[in-house]
Amino acid sequence: MRLSHITISGFKSFAKKVTIDVTHNVTGVVGPNGSGKSNVAEAIRFVLGEQSMKSMRGKLGADLIFKGSEKLAPLSRASVTMTIDNKEKVESNMISQDLAPYLAYDSIILSRTIYADGTSDYTLNGAKVRLRDVQELLAFAGIGSSAHTIISQGEADKILLADLKTRKEAIEDALGLRVYHIRLNESERKLERTKIHLREVELLRKEITPHLSHLKRQVEKIESKEKERKNLEELLGAYLKREEVSLNEMKKKLDEVGSVSSLLLIADSIKKELEIESHSVSTLRGTSDGEVNINKEEIKQRIHGLSITRDEITRNFGRLEAEKNFLEREINKLSSDEKVSVSKSALIKTGKDLKFDFENINSAISFGKLSDAKTYVNRGLETSHSFFDVYKNEIDENKIDELKNSLTTISEKIKKEEEEEKILNVEIRNLQDKLNNAEISARVIIENKYEKEKKIILLEGKLREFESTIALRKQEEQEYNIRFERFESLMNEGVLIVGRILLSYREVAISETLSQIKMEELLRAIDKSKFKIEEAGIPNQVEVIEEYKSVNEREEYLKKELDDIKNTEDKLNDLIKDLKNSLETKFESGVKEISDLFTKYFEEVFRGGKASLSIVPIIKTDEEGNEIKETGVDIDVSLPTKKVKEISMFSGGERALVSIALLFAMSSLLPPPFMVLDETDAPLDEANAQKYGAMLARLATKSKLLVITHNRETMNHCEMLYGVTLGAEGCSKLLSINLGEK
Repeated sequence: MRLSHITISGFKSFAKKVTIDVTHNVTGVVGPNGSGKSNVAEAIRFVLGEQSMKSMRGKLGADLIFKGSEKLAPLSRASVTMTIDNKEKVESNMISQDLAPYLAYDSIILSRTIYADGTSDYTLNGAKVRLRDVQELLAFAGIGSSAHTIISQGEADKILLADLKTRKEAIEDALGLRVYHIRLNESERKLERTKIHLREVELLRKEITPHLSHLKRQVEKIESKEKERKNLEELLGAYLKREEVSLNEMKKKLDEVGSVSSLLLIADSIKKELEIESHSVSTLRGTSDGEVNINKEEIKQRIHGLSITRDEITRNFGRLEAEKNFLEREINKLSSDEKVSVSKSALIKTGKDLKFDFENINSAISFGKLSDAKTYVNRGLETSHSFFDVYKNEIDENKIDELKNSLTTISEKIKKEEEEEKILNVEIRNLQDKLNNAEISARVIIENKYEKEKKIILLEGKLREFESTIALRKQEEQEYNIRFERFESLMNEGVLIVGRILLSYREVAISETLSQIKMEELLRAIDKSKFKIEEAGIPNQVEVIEEYKSVNEREEYLKKELDDIKNTEDKLNDLIKDLKNSLETKFESGVKEISDLFTKYFEEVFRGGKASLSIVPIIKTDEEGNEIKETGVDIDVSLPTKKVKEISMFSGGERALVSIALLFAMSSLLPPPFMVLDETDAPLDEANAQKYGAMLARLATKSKLLVITHNRETMNHCEMLYGVTLGAEGCSKLLSINLGEK
């Protein structure tokens, strides 16, 4: 930022509008005493927001307005405008959001207008702003009304003679730290307002808390009632839906089985059938068993006797057959001429075979298998024939006839035995058939009796079952009626409590929990829920809820506001802490750098002299006796030709040079956009004026300088020179000379 133009209108002696171009490095303002040249410095001090009328040589705000002359009428207002070149834009997080938009302009135009009543307006680029905004912007730009920016005649050594704290403030201003103080003061004011607001909000919350608690308890009862009503609706819906299904199944089962009266008719018919069957069984038990057993025993005895006779015939038959076979073989052997010798072993084997055949014959006859007996007889004969054939040559011829006669006799006996055996077999078969028929008849009678008894048992069981079923059906019908009455009662009562929405219970899905709970537990839960609803009754529910909502919204708002305030308080405390730390750090490093520059400038002015700055503690006591620790800046100066170190003992010229060296050192570190030097060179002799001019030339490379002077040496360093004269109209006028570059 660089100062571009200053426009003065109606301010003190400048009745008419004048513009001073300060784009040159050094611009001089000269003129005789009383011409109004110092009013230029005061106009700049005015537009920068100076509030002290004394520093602008006035008592009231109206004293700054042109009061008129013989030829010009007095004015009702005065204004000063400062134009600052802002092409080299600088961004900073220290600037407020309100002022940040103005830093985007290439030119910043600051104006202040004062009225006859002493009030004044500030504008930035034509928009009204507050004094605080102006001070913040100027602080950010490094411009201020402190001693290092606008230095008037007689005020050059103020910073030397100032107290430690005032000197510290001037140095902070030079270091551009005033914006930190603005931020710090603003943050502390905000923090104080925040604390006050916090207490107010806490008091408000404290006031409404008891009433809110009371309303909350009532609303909780109402909400619990509504919640419980919803719970009851769900419980009743689940019960009605499940119970309806159960009742329908129960009714269907009762309908399928039949009513108790129909079951009684069936039981009576079973009883009648049971009486008939019982009478039939008693008749069978009285006659059939003995007769059947006697017939069977007689037949068995006769079959046994016939079997013994048949066995004797069979044995005779076998014996005769053996004899016949033997005789036939003997005859055959005797008839044969061939002689055969037979071994003993062959005879033994033949005997065994014949014995085996006879045993088989007897066994077959005993079992009535005559065909098998004949087979074994024939085989035995064959065995005998083969044996007798072998020995036929050994038998005497005279025995053949005798043997033949015996054979004929045996054959006749065999035939007779065969006929008797056939007769016996026929009789045995007849008796066996009769026995079989008797057994079949007995079995039929017994089976018939058993069937009758079994049927009786079944009928008795069926009758008992029906009687049990009838008793059960009576109980089930009674239970159904009780449950149905309870179902309707609960449904009607539920409609009164939760509304007709309950009637749509069939369409509502049952939760898994309620579908698993036992019906007895569900009924207990319904009774408990109804009791809770009855206990939670509160009159004027709508009004209570509305009031609670209103008070609760107020509470929520206050709570949120309280949280925001506390959050703001924390942020402000953090910001204040950060600002103080930054301010302390920047101040300490800045004082050291200014001290080094001050030493350098001082040595140039006073060869062999020494000068430095130091930070010293300041301890004060407040009204309550508490210690307040602050810091200040002390100056240590030693002139080469004097032993005294007290600045008050220096001559006016010496103090002026020391103060100028310090001011230039302060301005060199963070050069302000401009500096106003109002006859600060007045007490200097020619030699010191040259030194002053040299420092002036060096300072001009960093800041725009507006020099109000009578000193010729100072004028030699000016590139633009304005002359102030008091015209015939009784107001100040400007004449300009562009001296160009040297």
